[in-house]
Amino acid sequence: MPEFESLVWEQEGAVATITLNRPQKKNAMSWVMFNEIQAVFDRAASERQVRCVVLTGAGGAFCSGADLSDPANLVSSTGEFKERMRIIDGIVRSFLRCPKPTIAKVTGVAAGAGCNLALGCDLVVASTTASFAELFVKRGLVVDFGGTWALSRLLPLNKAKELALLGETISAQEADRLGLLNRLCEPEEVDAVVKDLAHRLAAMPPQTLALIKENLNRAHERSLEENLEAESISQAFTFGTEDMREAVQAFIEKREPRFTGR
Repeated sequence: MPEFESLVWEQEGAVATITLNRPQKKNAMSWVMFNEIQAVFDRAASERQVRCVVLTGAGGAFCSGADLSDPANLVSSTGEFKERMRIIDGIVRSFLRCPKPTIAKVTGVAAGAGCNLALGCDLVVASTTASFAELFVKRGLVVDFGGTWALSRLLPLNKAKELALLGETISAQEADRLGLLNRLCEPEEVDAVVKDLAHRLAAMPPQTLALIKENLNRAHERSLEENLEAESISQAFTFGTEDMREAVQAFIEKREPRFTGR
């Protein structure tokens, strides 16, 4: 794995942990980090050995959003800004479309693009010390980095609008009440909870997980007939895999299956 300037990659078995590593800036995204996020998720997607990705931040924070003090994040014209957003859109697609299950481990602030990076993961585990904020409106900006996509799927529309239009910071407890979290833990429990979830996901059949993710992510844009067709095509594929045959054999033999991704 290549070295990164603003990220740390660690791998334990089939679980890759990506740590946003600018603690002095509460892991605010420099332009380097934006691009490295795309590179690291592209790598995670292509690494056969990686079967689950954990995303977290160094130094207590998750990510405080874009680093507005980074000159490389600033542009001088509307045309240049449009080109910059085109690049950012590609970065968002890289992590939202990652075929591996992703877990956000949030122990501190997740704001702006950092909030949407967390909410874009498949599962969100947060400690009671975490907070979430769609700060864009307070900077005179619209919600981006996939935020409207995530919020409109995770929340009733009026609640999504409340977070986006007011830009208020909410506690982890409030985020959990709204349904934005999968697990809310005491700080000393977060690592163990994330490790358990990650290893359980890594033990699942990876091709099946990828198809489940894709079908759920696209369900809102498809009609009932299109969803049923996608399910049928996906099921026909999984029916022919070695992993499905292993699952049946394990059931017959009353043991845990050993999935290989084939």
